Amino acid sequence: MKHLIFIVLTILFIGCDADTSMEDLLMKDVEKVMLSKEGPTEFFYFELKDRPEIWASNPDNIAAIQSYRDSVQHQLGSSKYAQTVHKESVQDLDSDRLKNAVNGDSINALLVHTGKIGSIRDMNFLESCLLNYQVSRFPLFSTPTEFHGFILSHKKTGIIRVYFGASDTEWPPQPRIILKELTELDHNWKLIYHLHNHYCKEDGDYVGILAPSLADAQYFKMLKEQFSLEKAIITNGFHTVEIDSSDFEKFESH
Repeated sequence: MKHLIFIVLTILFIGCDADTSMEDLLMKDVEKVMLSKEGPTEFFYFELKDRPEIWASNPDNIAAIQSYRDSVQHQLGSSKYAQTVHKESVQDLDSDRLKNAVNGDSINALLVHTGKIGSIRDMNFLESCLLNYQVSRFPLFSTPTEFHGFILSHKKTGIIRVYFGASDTEWPPQPRIILKELTELDHNWKLIYHLHNHYCKEDGDYVGILAPSLADAQYFKMLKEQFSLEKAIITNGFHTVEIDSSDFEKFESH
């Protein structure tokens, strides 16, 4: 399986600069600039050239993500597994359901799944690499965690810079050190995405909800106000929802 991944990703990135190898983009030997590391908590960033392949749908069978998917399928059984994954991928629910939503989280989920806000798609390559890195550290099925990913683009050089923050806890650590970094960058850097992952516990059939929580929505609004965030993205290890900043105010928040 490792040889298959190597072949697929080598084909995808043939012609890249020498410092943008397959191993780099799988986050195993990426040249990280470590901002802070204390036990399992780490904040760092890395850079790579902006290329179409970064944003293309991810290859199948990236090891740690596939292990999570296999664990969920084993636990739920093939039929329920397929239904649960599909349920979080659709955006065609009847909008009348919004009239009966009883809380903010339900409203936010229905805004996405009725197709009123956002677009659900396959995970792209960069999202997969970041998620795979974190679940390689702490398996998502047995030790679920969430991470922060701040993805920036430099308009003059075409460089993508990715800030990452995570620990061994269910909620990601406060990324104060990353936010401080963002305030000190020159005006050519643009915060294009904030990425994090969702998961559910056993009573929610494990597959994370592709919609912002109340806290998420509040955070997105802050990032838009202070750093002109363009889009928020949430992945659950199967699919990703992409939300434009113009829609942040439509979500319920704290």
